[in-house]
Amino acid sequence: MSVAELEMLDFPIEGTGPLSSDARSRGYRQFAKVAEVVRSLPYGRPRDSEDVLAVFEEEKGTCSSKHRYLAALAHECGHTEVKLMLGLYAMSDDNTPGVGAVLSAAGIATIPEAHCYLMCRERRFDYTGLPFGGTSPFESLLEERAISPRDLPSVKSAYHRSAVAHWARGRGIDPDGAWTLREKCIELLANRTPHPDAREASQFFSPSQSRAGGRGR
Repeated sequence: MSVAELEMLDFPIEGTGPLSSDARSRGYRQFAKVAEVVRSLPYGRPRDSEDVLAVFEEEKGTCSSKHRYLAALAHECGHTEVKLMLGLYAMSDDNTPGVGAVLSAAGIATIPEAHCYLMCRERRFDYTGLPFGGTSPFESLLEERAISPRDLPSVKSAYHRSAVAHWARGRGIDPDGAWTLREKCIELLANRTPHPDAREASQFFSPSQSRAGGRGR
């Protein structure tokens, strides 16, 4: 667990809502511990995308479902400084190991991917749990915004599809074909075992370090 996590996210789970009660019933008393457990869960889409607790009930999650749960839990505990972020980055095999074969077969190096994570006091925390690549997705971040956990399910899909369609049209690619390509990439990532390092430390970056087109974010 990183120093930043201990300083910012190691607060007690003292909320009175259903997520806090569920976490305590599982034996978790500190938010940082829950976050580490969530990170260790296999990558995969829960069947019930509307159920915030699906990550535990189905024992798997994506960047969206994992971070939506964590943000909702933090807010329930009164820590609204922990924000759920929706970003868009240029996904490649370098920053998302495993998608290279699909992208190469299509003759492209990157494709826009919507990504969720937490932000607290200008630092980003990623609990998706996928293996680290040569670079972080945050180094290829194109844009980002804070979003309510409640709004994420209805907003992310439309936002992502629009971004991919815009990108595809600018390159003379069929938008539907581009989305299918993206879905194939996600299928390859599903249920992969998290990299051992992902259980020990969170990647966090300062927003002031880089913006779209830069590195070191």
